Amino acid sequence: MSEIRVLLLTDVVDSTKLSEQLGDQLMAEVWVQHDRVARDLLISWRGREIDKTDGMLLMFENADDAVRYAHAYHQAIGALDTPLAARAGIHLGPVILRENSEEDVLRGAKPLEVDGLAKPTAARIMSIAAGAQTLLSAEARAALAAPEWEIESHGHWMMKGVSDAIEIFEVALPGKHVKAPADGEKVYRVTRVAENWMPVKEIPNNLPLQGSKFIGREQELREIKTLLGNARLVTLLGMGGLGKTRLSLQAAFELIHQFPDGVWFLDLAPISDPSLALSEAAQVLGVREEPERTLLQSVCAYLKNRRVLMVFDNCEHLIKASADLAQAVIKAAPFVRLAASSREALRIPGERAYPILPLPLPSVGDSVSSLLKSTAVRLFVDRAQAHKPSFELTEEVAPAVAELVARLEGIPLALELAAARVRVLSVEDINRRLNDRYKILTGGSRVLQERQQTLRALVDWSYDMLSENEMTLLNRLAPFKGGFDMQAAESICGSEPLNPDDILDLLSALVEKSLVMQIEEAKGTRYRMLETIREYAQGKLNDSGEADDLRVAHCQYYFELAKQARDGLRGAKQGEWLARFEAEQDNLRAAMSLALSDEGLVDPILTVKLAVAQQNFWVLRGHAAEGRAAVTAMLELAAVRESAMVHAHALYVAAVLAWSQSDHAAALKALEPCLALRRELNQAALLAPTLSTIALAKLSAGDGRGAREAVLESLALFRQCGDAGNEAIVLTQLAQIDYFNGDDEEAARHLQEVLALARTHKHPETEAEAELITGLIAFEAQDFDKADLAFARSLKICLAAGDRRGVANALWRQSQVLSVKGEWAEASSRLYDALTAFNAFEMREQLLGCLDDHAVLALGLGHQELAVGLASASTQLRNNARLTRPQRAQARWQAWLEQLREAVPASAYEQLWQEALGWGSDDLLRKSLALSLKRVAALAQ
Repeated sequence: MSEIRVLLLTDVVDSTKLSEQLGDQLMAEVWVQHDRVARDLLISWRGREIDKTDGMLLMFENADDAVRYAHAYHQAIGALDTPLAARAGIHLGPVILRENSEEDVLRGAKPLEVDGLAKPTAARIMSIAAGAQTLLSAEARAALAAPEWEIESHGHWMMKGVSDAIEIFEVALPGKHVKAPADGEKVYRVTRVAENWMPVKEIPNNLPLQGSKFIGREQELREIKTLLGNARLVTLLGMGGLGKTRLSLQAAFELIHQFPDGVWFLDLAPISDPSLALSEAAQVLGVREEPERTLLQSVCAYLKNRRVLMVFDNCEHLIKASADLAQAVIKAAPFVRLAASSREALRIPGERAYPILPLPLPSVGDSVSSLLKSTAVRLFVDRAQAHKPSFELTEEVAPAVAELVARLEGIPLALELAAARVRVLSVEDINRRLNDRYKILTGGSRVLQERQQTLRALVDWSYDMLSENEMTLLNRLAPFKGGFDMQAAESICGSEPLNPDDILDLLSALVEKSLVMQIEEAKGTRYRMLETIREYAQGKLNDSGEADDLRVAHCQYYFELAKQARDGLRGAKQGEWLARFEAEQDNLRAAMSLALSDEGLVDPILTVKLAVAQQNFWVLRGHAAEGRAAVTAMLELAAVRESAMVHAHALYVAAVLAWSQSDHAAALKALEPCLALRRELNQAALLAPTLSTIALAKLSAGDGRGAREAVLESLALFRQCGDAGNEAIVLTQLAQIDYFNGDDEEAARHLQEVLALARTHKHPETEAEAELITGLIAFEAQDFDKADLAFARSLKICLAAGDRRGVANALWRQSQVLSVKGEWAEASSRLYDALTAFNAFEMREQLLGCLDDHAVLALGLGHQELAVGLASASTQLRNNARLTRPQRAQARWQAWLEQLREAVPASAYEQLWQEALGWGSDDLLRKSLALSLKRVAALAQ
């Protein structure tokens, strides 16, 4: 007979590691102390010991006693000579108690056995607790009677062996911050989504949220998930419209808990250039190019030891590029799983092809109850109700629905398109309208071709139901890649026979008819078409004879938008314009592709204009490699080389992009002919920024004297042009150069001019940079309070202006002041944020400096061995990149290395230094971020 009892399980954290450190004899003494205090506490709280390993299984009559015992136990073992921490889990439930015989007890058996599901449930709860943390089941929490407990819910969790999710609570120790536990091996946090419990561990991912229910496909979903547990690559095969994308996303969403390093969705549909597939994958993963490595090598190195699921969607038009990328990842990264959707297999080793077929069809004459068991019918009914909430599957309409579903062959896209018509047509009317369309689109010797023709017939039918103006608009939307907004549609598509005022109503009609999708985003509404519909519309546009005109209009529109965004990046709304640039990246790529092509539709000089407009976006958003590739291509165009002005512009963009990646040699190589061309043109407004950029490149390369000569000439030219804004920028550069050359007094004088100009002309970025350099001068003078105030002012200005690069620089410099003051926790927080930003923006010089400072942080926190490793790996990475430290920074670094050598024995130092030379840049970055993040987490507690 079962009885209700409260079970408390404890487990000492890292006891095996501690045993290895102390040895068996000393660890045995620790266990003696642990067991003594643990057992003595049982008397006060009326508990009974049932079992003992690295923790204890204890039984109590009530939940309050169990919780009080747990609190006292945590405090007691934390105060031992060798402090211990244990996790604890409490559950109340039915147990079966069995007493062993005296003979068995004499032979070593426990006096009392506890059986039942309550014991493994308590064990699962305990398994996800952290050290000094007590977690409770909902049953235990409900049984608490004492009013003083601080209790917080940690949501619902799935546990192996337990059929339904259970809610877990925590009772905090006095003064202890309640912290959500992490997922365990057999326990993971879940949330209710529709009718399912889904895992929601904070795993990095970019899976798009779906606005409608996922219906059916239970068997396919189960089999795909099983395959992904065994195969390295699972490719979902089938024609368009069968729901391959939705199925792969659902599988990824349900498997997210198995891939702690991320689940990443790579939408290849907007990409037409195979060479951009790898760039898109790298961008999704957050991987940047590294010195001495190709981008593919960097991606593979990043994934090498990570458990990641990647979803490659719409591979068919980039089949070789997709196959090459997938094969490289499979070879390099043993823990990565790939799911792909395509109309043909990638045909690489390790691939498992999984065909996706239309949904099963109901039988003729099925009843309403039988029809509702059909996935195809349920999908149609659900989507129909989204358009017409009053729609129901009644006995009267059931035969027509069964006929419609059968005639549409269970194709999900076809069903959704048909459902969109329920708002204005009966199901019988929809069936009648299908008749004529199928008469002319029957036949074909292969089943797959018939299905493709049937899908086209459905789109033809849906298209023919549009008004003339709706047809025209749908055709004209085909050039958009990756989506568009209302303004773009009005500007590009609003020409005769339409006008811009028509577009709102026409586009709304297309959304209602499920031919265009409406996407609500934080900054407004965007629209996009399924690729199947977009390709269909492109064919119609080609037939209309308007295709070239629309492509040109599309290209011109996004050029004008790029110019607006370029100007917007210079002001306080920089963040908004960066987001706008990002959202339109695929359209900008399409515009650039047309301008670079040999079709002759647009002036090839437009390529350079587009590059000039996107220059700062490419730098700020880490797309410099893509921009450099485009500029390299345009520099080969005869029209670009024949115009001195255009050629100079292209060279200038190439130089800026190279400089942004710390490729100073390439920057200076491009700037030399650029300068020569602009001197011939004799236009001060163009010559001045060239000299300014030369100054930056030379300064970054360590040529302070050459940088000063260039910047002084640039300053004179800007003053000649009356350009006060750029005068302030160049004065800032002059201050940087004076600071570099050790003339702090002259630098400070220039900075006062800069601040006056920047504030007068409301140039926040320049003001922020001036404050930053002011702080650096104070830092070198060891006036750390003044430096901190200047860095804080710089940070405040950058935050207000949306200047994320400036924010990162200010945070980094603040961390240096905090490190000098020994305020390591606050320094860690700023270092972590700065390093993350520098990595995202490919700011390599700043990244390397920040990595140096992580080594300093490690030593400050007492992690001498880690400090040596970080210093070694950072130095090697800097050497590989051929980037030297500025003279003052190098002097500080050498002085710090001497401190480090004094803190570590010579033999150990050399061994640690040599071992760390084997770290890759990814290892260095991960270890550095882990160090600063750990301190940030400790600060939060």
